[in-house]
Order: sequence, then structure tokens, then C-alpha cells
Amino acid sequence: MNHSDNRVTTQRTSKPLKAQLFLSAWLFWFALVSWFLPYGGAYGESEDWSWSATAMMIGGAWYFVTKVLIWWEHK
Repeated sequence: MNHSDNRVTTQRTSKPLKAQLFLSAWLFWFALVSWFLPYGGAYGESEDWSWSATAMMIGGAWYFVTKVLIWWEHK
């Protein structure tokens, strides 16, 4: 091996996916905390889905898909 041919290899950081991971986690946790507040839906009189339950499902699914995409790019 030639010492003048020093190469440093790094993996891609996938910053757009990391940003999506952060946003999806934030949405999930915000909706979860909001679920227990009076306007969030846990204590509501309606039998329909509340906005916080819907946001939790969207945030959780978004997080899962993003984790799969990060794993897919890494392999």
C-alpha cells in the first residue's frame, strides 16, 4: 500500500432523512402530549378520531417509513 494514496472514506449522512426523522418524531410526541390536554381529544365528548390521535398515527407511520429508508440507504 502506497502511503501517498491516503484516502478517507465516509458514509453519506442523509441529512434530508435525518430532518424527516426529527420532524416525524416531533409530530408524534407533540400529538401524544396534546392527547392528554383538554383540547387534544382524550377527554372529548365526540366518538370520532381526534386530531391528536390522527397526528400520532401519521407521525408514527412517517417515523417508521423514514427509519426503513435510512436503513435501506445504509445497507
